[in-house]
Order: sequence, then C-alpha cells, then structure tokens
Amino acid sequence: MRIQMRTEGGFAYIPGLSRPTILDSATLSPQESDEIQHLVSAVHFFDLPTLQEQTVHGGDQRTYKITIEDGVRSHSIQVTDPVKDPQLQALLTFVQQHASM
Repeated sequence: MRIQMRTEGGFAYIPGLSRPTILDSATLSPQESDEIQHLVSAVHFFDLPTLQEQTVHGGDQRTYKITIEDGVRSHSIQVTDPVKDPQLQALLTFVQQHASM
C-alpha cells in the first residue's frame, strides 16, 4: 500500500508543507503495516467521497489531499481541518508521523 498526502493552506506559507509526504507500507515494521491496513479499513477509505464535508469555513484551514494505492485500487480524497471523523484523523496522524518527504 502506498499513501501520498499533500498539505496546503494554513495561516502561513511553509515551503516544506507543499511537498507531498509518501508512506509505503513495505517500509514499515509488520506491526505498523498492520496498523495502517487497519486504519484504512476502519475509515472505509476506498468508499469515501472525493471531497469531505468542510465543517468550518475560513481562509486559514489546512487542506489535506490523500491518495491511497493498494494493488489495483486507487482513491483520492480531500479533507479540510478540523477533521470531523476521528478514524480519518487517526489515519492522517499516522501518515504524518510515519511518512517521508
């Protein structure tokens, strides 16, 4: 499984944030690989709509564009802070903590 996440927006432009972060489950430990599989399944990522509901409107929120490729399946979504779904937030947090730029 390969996950790419791009972060845009926020109150200040930070060049490093505009580069996508990439997480490949093949580079994770077996426990971490199981955890990312569980997080993707728990949120039903491949069934999510492309655009997630924006709960708060304003110019300073961060937007996350996430693409997951798993075998022949590929799906992309876009979600804006604050992320309402705790399972989706857990997935974002895991990717942020384990991905490389």
